[in-house]
Amino acid sequence: MGCRFHPEREAPYRCDKMDYAYCEECLWECRACTDPCNFCKARPACVIWARCGKEAKKRCREGRED
Repeated sequence: MGCRFHPEREAPYRCDKMDYAYCEECLWECRACTDPCNFCKARPACVIWARCGKEAKKRCREGRED
């Protein structure tokens, strides 16, 4: 399975909630958490949230979910 935003790329990071896979670039640009405003039971063990939680919370406060 390729990356959600870059299907041709290898996607080693997976969102268990949304069942999407992401490439390294998406993880480092914090594009990988696509539903940060709602509850996620996987967050305590989520690599994506560990890397992008602060940015995701900021997007939530601003009312965007990109």
